[in-house]
Amino acid sequence: MFKRSNRRLAMVVMTMVALTLLWSCNQSPQSQTGPVTKLNIAALIPSFSSYTIYVAAEKGCFKEQGLDVTLASFPHGKASLEALMKGQVEFAASSETPFMHAVANGEKICLVATMMTGEKHLAIVGRRDKGISSPENLKGKRVGVTFGTNGEYFLDTVLLLNGVSRDQIETVNVTPKEMSEALMQGEVDAIATWNPQMYQTLKALGPGGVAFYAEGLYSPAFVISATKGYAGKNPLIVQRVVRALVKASRIIAEDPEGCRAIVARQLGADKALLEALSATYHFKVTLDQSLLTTLENQCDWAIKRRIAGYTQVPNYLDFICMDALEAVDPEAVTIIR
Repeated sequence: MFKRSNRRLAMVVMTMVALTLLWSCNQSPQSQTGPVTKLNIAALIPSFSSYTIYVAAEKGCFKEQGLDVTLASFPHGKASLEALMKGQVEFAASSETPFMHAVANGEKICLVATMMTGEKHLAIVGRRDKGISSPENLKGKRVGVTFGTNGEYFLDTVLLLNGVSRDQIETVNVTPKEMSEALMQGEVDAIATWNPQMYQTLKALGPGGVAFYAEGLYSPAFVISATKGYAGKNPLIVQRVVRALVKASRIIAEDPEGCRAIVARQLGADKALLEALSATYHFKVTLDQSLLTTLENQCDWAIKRRIAGYTQVPNYLDFICMDALEAVDPEAVTIIR
């Protein structure tokens, strides 16, 4: 009887140990011990949109997943996606707007995850000495914006909100790098731009500057994409990239100050700048239903504005690859299939 009880106890203990080990495996970061995979990821400099990527690279999140990542620098999302479609990189960061345009133009790419969103990432910055103190004053003014980016969609959103039509202003295609100088030199009267240029320009203008936002109407999503061909052939690599980004987002939540220092070095920006702005960003890797709605709304906007050559809104659900994030963090996927 005593021996039989001992055997039962031993079996219970072994079962508990096995369950504990299984739980631990499921909770671990699932580091890769096999061959290292080399990857090129298109990041955006200077822009906050690659924030999570910078942290993932510096904190070893990619390395932990068996990924040897090289970051390639691009000035905006349209350029990074062009590099992706040319095969120069395997993954590319952008806002959702260049992705929307690329899909509508027939490109075979897929959105893997949203890395972060920003409530006050964009603004129209105007000069008071040009007679601009409210959005209505933009009528008849020259406004700098980078065509094909979410800056253009944002500009139209602010104009619509304030009863100003696009044909009542003159838009000038200005690269992100030249935005601040174009405004300071008087080449344009206002600019539609994003951080950190937006904040730095406002700081340089001081009391002579004014900013207009679209709070509650539009918060850009910063996404990472791959070609459909690459994602289809390399589902485990896509999953490892997503796992690295998810871990990086958790590190940002646990150590925001340390992560701000990392991004400040990457951007060559003042750490105080990131401290002033980071509260307006949400660092969580997701695939949210609102993303799908935004893509459809933006495409409809582009068609009505006749700013692109396409005439139909595609089914963007076919261009969102949910499998990787569903495997890593299923609760972060809320898109209705």
